[in-house]
Amino acid sequence: MSDFFKFNKIFDSQTVRGRANVAKATWASVGLIYVLVKMRRRNAKRRESFQYCKGCQQKLLL
Repeated sequence: MSDFFKFNKIFDSQTVRGRANVAKATWASVGLIYVLVKMRRRNAKRRESFQYCKGCQQKLLL
């Protein structure tokens, strides 16, 4: 696998291209974390809405 993916060559801190790749990877990871947090919160809200009655705020029997 190390023959196909040269980590040091792609993310070289001495070259402009390497530093750009580091910046792109950083932004991609931040975006991925943002999307995962948003999806998790939406699923939590969805689960909570199924467990409670909207009008009377009592738990529903499932």
